[in-house]
This record gives sequence, C-alpha cells and structure tokens, in this order.
Amino acid sequence: MPKTYRCPVCKKPLTKKEFDRALHIHEAQQGRLQEWEQRLRNQEREMPKKIKAAEEEGRKSEKGKAARMVKGYKEKLQRMQERLKQLERGTTPQSEGLADEETLTKRLSKEFEDDEVQRKGHGGDVLHFVKDNGQLAGIIIYECKKTPKIKTSHVRQAYRAKQSRHADFAVLVTTGTKKGFGGLTEMDGVLVVAHQAVLSLADLLRTHLVAMLRAGIEKKKRAKIANQLLRFIKSPDFKNPIEELVSIADDLEDGVKKEFEWHMKDWERRVVAYRRIKWDGSAIQGNLNRVLHGEKPKHLDQPKIPIQISASVAQIVEDVSTDK
Repeated sequence: MPKTYRCPVCKKPLTKKEFDRALHIHEAQQGRLQEWEQRLRNQEREMPKKIKAAEEEGRKSEKGKAARMVKGYKEKLQRMQERLKQLERGTTPQSEGLADEETLTKRLSKEFEDDEVQRKGHGGDVLHFVKDNGQLAGIIIYECKKTPKIKTSHVRQAYRAKQSRHADFAVLVTTGTKKGFGGLTEMDGVLVVAHQAVLSLADLLRTHLVAMLRAGIEKKKRAKIANQLLRFIKSPDFKNPIEELVSIADDLEDGVKKEFEWHMKDWERRVVAYRRIKWDGSAIQGNLNRVLHGEKPKHLDQPKIPIQISASVAQIVEDVSTDK
C-alpha cells in the first residue's frame, strides 16, 4: 500500500503529492499570518505615538478654535461697549461720523491722496502731513471727541498736542455743542469744528500751507500768517458758509431718519401682504384637494402674522453705516 501522510490542517490521510500541495498552502498561510502579526505588533507599538500626536493636534485645533472664538467675542463686546457709549451720549455711528479717529484717518487719506495721514496709537491724534510734490508744506493735527458738550480741557489737550508735534494747526473735531457754537469757532489757538465740516476746513488749511510753501515764506513768519488765517476763519466770510454746511448736513440726516422710518413701515406692510398671499394660496389649494376627494371645504381663519423685520433691518442699516 502506498504511504500516506496526515494533512497539516485537517489531519486527513493524503498522498505524497496532496500532502506537498497542502503543506505549501499551509506554509503560505502561516507566512501571511506571521506577516499580519508583525504588522499588528508594529501598529501596537506606533499606536501610542499616533494617539499622542492626534491628541496634540486636537488640542492645537481646539486652542485655535477657542482663540478665534475669544477674538470674535472680544470684537463683539467692543462693538457693544462702543454702542453703549453712543447710547449714553445719545448718538449713533452715523451721527458721529468723522469724529472718530479711524474714520477720519481713512477719509483724509482718500481726499488728499498726495499727503500722508497717520493715526498715533489707539484713540490717539491724527497727524496730517500736507505735501506739495513730495515736499512737506506743514502739519495739521486733529483731536476727535465724541462728547455731548465741548470741553475746555479738550481744547487744551489739542493745543498741547499741537505744541508737542510742532504742528501748524490744531483742529478739535467734535460732536458736542456749546452756546454760540454753530459748527466752527476758534478757542485759544485751536480750531473747533463739527465733524460734518472737518473736510472743508482741512481743505482750506491745506491750501493755505501749500500756498505759503510755494511763496517761499520762511518758517518763522508762517506762525504769524497762520494766526491771521485763524482770524479770517472766525470772520463771517468763512464761518457762515461752514455753519450753513453743518445745518444742511443735520437736516439731511433728519431726512434720512424719517425716510428710513417710512421704508420700515412700508417693508413691514409688504412682508405682511406677501405672507398673506402665500397663506391664502395654500388654503385654496388645500380646499381644492378636499373637494376632489369628496370632502367639504374648511373655513380657515386668517393667521396672525408676526413681523420681526424692524430689528434685523435696523441692525443691517447700523452695520452699513458703521462700515461706510
């Protein structure tokens, strides 16, 4: 009888040829099994490192996300605090306009592209370096104050800033009021102007500085001529047009507010109408379906339609006016 062999897997008797084939398959399986076992051991050794790396990446990601959230909350809180201050002052971003250092810096840079306008620190002075063909003609310094009243301390502050910066003119840009103040005055060597008229005043002062430079006037004589200009600015020839400009700007602002209120009411009326049309269409369609199925149509009462457009639209208008 031919010699038989035991199968290495199922232990059945096999011929030599069958045994060799089964052994080869078994060894290949064993080899693959050992290969997978080695891979598994390698993965087990690497797993703590991967877990640690993943945890570190997660912490960094969460830290970055938290930092972005904190930054967003801080910016939102800053806007809310500024809005609260405006409410306490009884003003809005629109009404304060150019009495804001950042806004004024941007507008001056846009209006006088050949000049250099700098803002010194958070809430600091605005320095306007007037230039003519690249040559410095003079310096105007602006102090911005968003207060209900014009204070003497603010005038002194602007004058000290003028002295320390060696400026030719000091301008106090204000939202405040004072008895006899119609939009422009001079107080102790400082020009006090309503924010609506600051660009017109800046244009006049700039023209004056450029003219003195082109005339070749010595720097010692410029201060005397500048004082003469201050007297002219206080005169009715210049003061009246500036005050008229401020008055017109106030009237236009009041007109915008009234127009906004009218639009709000009109938008709310139209939203109600559109929602009513949508509801009526749905009600008619529903009753048609009932009739088609042999049912009686239902009498449906008109629903009360809440309107919440005012707050959202007002916020949009405020955001737009703040970013203008």
